[in-house]
Amino acid sequence: MEISATPTADGETAPPRHVVPPSATITPWEPTYVPTGFAARTEGWTAPFLSSPVNEPPHPMEMSRSIMIEFEPEPDAARAAVPDPLEWVEGSKAVVVIGDNRQMPTSQKFQEGMILLQVRFGDMVGTYVPYIWTSTDEAMIAARDVSGRPKTLCEHNELEIMGSLVKTKIVRRGEVLVRASVTLEHPAELKELPFSRDWLSVRKIQMPEEGRPALKQVIHHPTGQGFKLHSMWRGRGFVEFPGQSFSAVHELKPRRIGTAWMIEMGWMLGWGKILWENWVPATQP
Repeated sequence: MEISATPTADGETAPPRHVVPPSATITPWEPTYVPTGFAARTEGWTAPFLSSPVNEPPHPMEMSRSIMIEFEPEPDAARAAVPDPLEWVEGSKAVVVIGDNRQMPTSQKFQEGMILLQVRFGDMVGTYVPYIWTSTDEAMIAARDVSGRPKTLCEHNELEIMGSLVKTKIVRRGEVLVRASVTLEHPAELKELPFSRDWLSVRKIQMPEEGRPALKQVIHHPTGQGFKLHSMWRGRGFVEFPGQSFSAVHELKPRRIGTAWMIEMGWMLGWGKILWENWVPATQP
């Protein structure tokens, strides 16, 4: 992505502007093939066709009870975790979110954990998720294959609440990737949260044939639809990434921990919008 500086009217130089490469508009608006006869049978939203574990949007998140802790990430690791054509907003805080979710009808109970980074796409500033885990395949498949979020499975754990302390962890293959806790102190408001409701993801579809380019897309999901806040509290937080060979999340190693929250809320996750797409080299990360 190009970065350019523009002189202002008084001769000063404006902050650098992030220039997004042109979009090639790859995906058509109408089908290019419509099956007939037996082939026209109703299929699942994603594989396996005849026993799909997911359904098409919208996906109502009836309740998410989560803890959120902001922290200052290692800058080099934050830059490296954000794929082109997005760019990390230099100096911005990261947020770790881990919670117990109920998303009807396919994911009635699952744990989800994620790392949020603030990114820029042209003139848009949004939230990008470089690491995300979930304890059910229903919650993983649609989010990864359709929406482009890099979900992997984790063991199921739930929030542990003892007095004012709320703690939890993300465990994958028996190894702790994230450990987090919050001690609640004061009521809080939604405007305190340090991330955007404009969520951006990058989906890369690798072709199975050697040498063929891969399809890369930037997808936008607004999260304000049908939003319902039930409860929100602020307090002191703690987060650590113990580190394992199969995940680079520990490279974000918090340099300083900021504010923490516990929040109970619901929202509606609908269809996304493809903001940018192009064929890219198959070997491009």
